[in-house]
Amino acid sequence: MKIDFSGINLQYLIHVRDIAREDPDVAAPLLGMSPKFASLLAQAPSEYLTKIAQVKVPLVAARGDAVWWSRLFKALIEENPEEVEAVLQAAGLAVLS
Repeated sequence: MKIDFSGINLQYLIHVRDIAREDPDVAAPLLGMSPKFASLLAQAPSEYLTKIAQVKVPLVAARGDAVWWSRLFKALIEENPEEVEAVLQAAGLAVLS
């Protein structure tokens, strides 16, 4: 089964570009990219980003600790909202550190 990720890729890059425009030096570590790449992305016009719609494979990859993902999926499967909330709060803190 082939899935077309072009729309997701485009939306992701537009949002990441907007974050990078706010402050590339702050956005870079938060987004997991180099400051140089964040600065280049911040300058990219929307019409150029729309070319990304030609890419059908996912450009977004899950990152982070495997233990974190395992804990999140287990909480979701068990329908444990308190644990889901705790894991998501921990993720927010991990990104900020």
